[in-house]
Amino acid sequence: MTRPCASTATRRVAGRSRPAVAGHGPGGDRGAAAVEFALLLPVLLLIVFGLIDFGRALNAQITLTQAAREGARLDALGQSAQAVVQRTITAATGLGLTAGDVTETQACAPGAGPSADADVQVSYRFTFITPVAAISTLFGASAIGGPVTMTARGVMPCET
Repeated sequence: MTRPCASTATRRVAGRSRPAVAGHGPGGDRGAAAVEFALLLPVLLLIVFGLIDFGRALNAQITLTQAAREGARLDALGQSAQAVVQRTITAATGLGLTAGDVTETQACAPGAGPSADADVQVSYRFTFITPVAAISTLFGASAIGGPVTMTARGVMPCET
């Protein structure tokens, strides 16, 4: 049996002696996983937080559109402006709309018929709940993460 040089370390692998290679084996890659994780963590967080806030924004837009349709439908039936605003606010559950967020831009006059339209517009200020802005600045973005004003419009032919 030959002995390895004193300067070369060996390890036993499957019954044979092999020279140890620096950076391989147990303990050789200790810091590499931590560095890779540190590099990928901002990207992963941006994706996850972006998905959360995008889902919330999509839900808010769908709710806002439905509320505008509700208001336009009530307006098309000849209801008062106060009833239209109140119904629109009620239809937008969870958004916390106020009377200032709802605008009846075109009301149906009595006897207008289907040639005229009822038009209701609703606006909502959406704010992000996740730190998307802070993470996106790491990638050079500057306009992501601030409050966004969403609008929806409902138009229906008059039925009066």
